[in-house]
Amino acid sequence: MVELTDTRWIMLAHLSRRNTLSTDAERAPLEEIDLTPSPQLLEALGDIPYKPWQCMAELIDNSFDDFLTDPDLTRGEPREVWITLPKPTDEDLFVSVIDNGRGMSREMLQNALRAGYSGKRRYGSLGLFGMGFNIATARLGNLTEVRTTRAGDPDWLVVEIDLRRLARNDSYKSPLRREPKDDPALHGTEVVVRRLRDEITEDLKRPRRHAAIRADLGRVYSYLLRSENPVPGVPDGPMAGRGFKLKVNGKNVSPRLPCVWSASRKVTRQGREIPAIKPVDVRLAPALACMDCGHWQNPDLEFDRCVQCESEDLQLRERRIHGWIGVQRYLHESDFGIDFLRNGRKIRVGDRSLFSWENPDDGALVPEYPVEVPANQGRIVGEIHLDHVPVGYQKLDFNRESREWRYAVTALRGEGPMRPKKAAALGYPPNTSHLGEIFKGYQENRPGTDCLIPGDGSKATHEAARDWAAKFHAGQAEYLSDEIWFTAVLAHDEARNNGGRAPSPTAGATGPRGSLSGRTGLTPLGAGGETDADSEVRPVPPMAEPEPQPVETEEQRFARYRADSTRLFDLAGEVSLPRLGRRIVTVFDTHVPLLDDQERQVPSLARMGRGTSLEVYVHSEHPVFREYGRDPRDYALVEIAQTLHAFEPGGQKVTAVLADVTRQFPDQRVTESALRERAEVMTGRVRGLMEPIVPLKAAELWAALPEDARLRAEREAGRVDASLDWPTVVKEGAFVAYLDTAGIAALVRVFPGDFLDGTVFKTSWAGWSDTEIKDRQVAQAVRPLEVVSEFLAEPGTKTRLELVLARITFDMLDHNIVRSE
Repeated sequence: MVELTDTRWIMLAHLSRRNTLSTDAERAPLEEIDLTPSPQLLEALGDIPYKPWQCMAELIDNSFDDFLTDPDLTRGEPREVWITLPKPTDEDLFVSVIDNGRGMSREMLQNALRAGYSGKRRYGSLGLFGMGFNIATARLGNLTEVRTTRAGDPDWLVVEIDLRRLARNDSYKSPLRREPKDDPALHGTEVVVRRLRDEITEDLKRPRRHAAIRADLGRVYSYLLRSENPVPGVPDGPMAGRGFKLKVNGKNVSPRLPCVWSASRKVTRQGREIPAIKPVDVRLAPALACMDCGHWQNPDLEFDRCVQCESEDLQLRERRIHGWIGVQRYLHESDFGIDFLRNGRKIRVGDRSLFSWENPDDGALVPEYPVEVPANQGRIVGEIHLDHVPVGYQKLDFNRESREWRYAVTALRGEGPMRPKKAAALGYPPNTSHLGEIFKGYQENRPGTDCLIPGDGSKATHEAARDWAAKFHAGQAEYLSDEIWFTAVLAHDEARNNGGRAPSPTAGATGPRGSLSGRTGLTPLGAGGETDADSEVRPVPPMAEPEPQPVETEEQRFARYRADSTRLFDLAGEVSLPRLGRRIVTVFDTHVPLLDDQERQVPSLARMGRGTSLEVYVHSEHPVFREYGRDPRDYALVEIAQTLHAFEPGGQKVTAVLADVTRQFPDQRVTESALRERAEVMTGRVRGLMEPIVPLKAAELWAALPEDARLRAEREAGRVDASLDWPTVVKEGAFVAYLDTAGIAALVRVFPGDFLDGTVFKTSWAGWSDTEIKDRQVAQAVRPLEVVSEFLAEPGTKTRLELVLARITFDMLDHNIVRSE
């Protein structure tokens, strides 16, 4: 007899029990159980944290899906969805969503209302899941009425879903009634939700809440609401230009269009042009998609059912990553990033996850954009369609653990870092991905054509660019193209190339316009005779009477001012004051004297143009500016205020109007935050100019830095990228990217020959032989850097005079920095 151990005995007993259960199951008769969901479950769905706009979106998805699958879509009838939200003054509080789609049959209606049922295919529709309707309506309120009819049907089908009554009766059945139609041609569906939840009522009745919901829906459905492609140069997708209509309380939901540079705008890097818009079209091999669970599988394996859920509903479908990545016309701290879409609806808006690189060795995320100044402000945007990538049931994100999402990330941003030095240090090749190319061209924010950033000749005009963008999004026609932004980009370069102002057509002439004097070095005959030691004075022949010149009209005079001027873009835009009206202001800095209507020279003039336009002219060479240090921009603001004040002379004082006008030009602020942003921009420009110099003698320059400057540089590097190999950074001279202004000043003081004489700063040094003069030249270059350093190192309330003094010092430093080509 074999003695069994305890373990063997337990195993045999378990097998014997399992076989007995199996035999019993085979002999027992088959029974069915009722798995209809409890009405309490439907009511509990209302606790899922959907925001009101998400509830609307779930119902809109159903309508748009109907539009997209309608084979008669092009019959000419507009496809519209109307949403009604309660207003603060309403007594009858309800939410309704109405569409003019095809409507539903009885069977279709029943399936649409069943929790968990989805006639939607997992790919090719917006609805995707069978719980969207139930979650949305339960979240809004406890009583829902659905009315639907098809063209040609004699009746409306009406179902009322009362969640409280269903819960009391413990029943899932709701009565269906039919209501005769006056017009058999009517078609569409209406969903009305009453007995709204308290928190939903309070939210929807808040001031400006309806406008916020319209804005949210305008972003999410922007692609489907457009009537045409807003990004020229990018091929349309399969659902582009649908032009669906969406209204909230009678007001159109406008699609949020991307305010991007034209694809014709370019920058040059390493001798290669990089357009501001890069189309994306990555076509993957078709695959079998499970229309129930969404799993993709290789068609070559010849599965007849899904390997995940064993569904037999498999379809061979296209997989494609397409859209565009580009550059916005303005910087913003939050309004940038890439929008990801699925079947035309935006799932992620302003996503910035691709702007960080994930280290495959430790999973650490390394932020790569934005890191330039102004800090935390970016402009890289895009719209990428991922119709084949699965999403979560709330449609707020894609499944980031799926193979499809991970592949899309690699296809769009590459495997390695986008920063060349970081990639090289880790053994990755240069990043030539779609995002990597845009990053290479537009990661920096220097004003001018080098980076496509508007400026005023001394600094970037970010506030003005954002103000113009607000007018773009408001639909003002003159701001729809990028011409205003690009003109400001060109004007900045022109002003910097000419010492802060554009060249005058008469530059170099010492005589009157048209005279040869001062241009040839000759004195024309008749300007006082010709004599020398060996010749007798020849009489000057009498000059003929000059022909009378035609009188210059006012229009011709101002056209001459405009032709010989530079626009001040930091004072351009809309000025709107209560009771005093709205004006579109353009300011010109003229290079010829200004004359008033009595032909007296004046420092400034204002002139009303067509419609609401106001032109202001200042002559920056007027003695009041040259001899008294007045700022021409201040006089321009006075002209604007005086013009507006003239429309209400008996009202407030002109100085009060001037204060209100000044506040409408944020780029004119002399605040600590504005000056800090400008200081960071200038410091970044200096670092960029020093980058090719420092590696040539990295060890010597690093040793010359004071200990505290080296410590600050290391801390800044750790803040930007904690995965850096700091000893290698120091050895290769890349530490210059993390130096503050005090460290830069220390290097210039010790090694002026490397950084002055037009290399980094315009200050001359090598050509002087006198030691005292050389020391003074170094001090002139270094002192503004030290002032900037002190300003940044001492946060806190500063007096007006301290801020003005800082601005003047910043102006001096800005003028002394060499412009990078």
